[in-house]
Amino acid sequence: MSRLRRPAYRFFVIAHVASSVAWLGLSLSLLVLGARATTTGDPAVQFAAGTAMDALASTLAIPIGAVAIATGVVLMLGTRWGPSYKWVLVKLVATVLAFAATVFALRPGLEAAAATLDPAQLQVLDDQVIAAPIVSSAVYLGATILSYVKPWGRLGARRAPAPARVPARSAR
Repeated sequence: MSRLRRPAYRFFVIAHVASSVAWLGLSLSLLVLGARATTTGDPAVQFAAGTAMDALASTLAIPIGAVAIATGVVLMLGTRWGPSYKWVLVKLVATVLAFAATVFALRPGLEAAAATLDPAQLQVLDDQVIAAPIVSSAVYLGATILSYVKPWGRLGARRAPAPARVPARSAR
């Protein structure tokens, strides 16, 4: 793929950042709702929090995650920060794994949990209601840090030898 032209680059960066921030926000929202659902003593509050988690995950998680991944791949292939950089590959793999876990574990788990909730009777919820949003939030925050810090160089790149140290000279 050739380099993205400036208008396309701007579009994809904005779409990528917006969808990534939305995905992190969704994950943090699920964490807050999960904490509320597992710690409340009120069955109506537990029902509301659990069904809200299911509604958010079932409607927003896949579209937001898909846009974040798709725009990230376009930026990876259309900019100098391609797949030859270690941090780019780590970010891509972590994001794809988090997306797969969302599709195949989180959403079905939240749907099953919401189906068992009763507004008149308190339920014991699985720890996954909180664990999954903690893990996904950590992954998305880690991806954000990788994007900013860019900690590793290219794959297979060799480090150049350190330049020889030259002693400091006085102006006198």
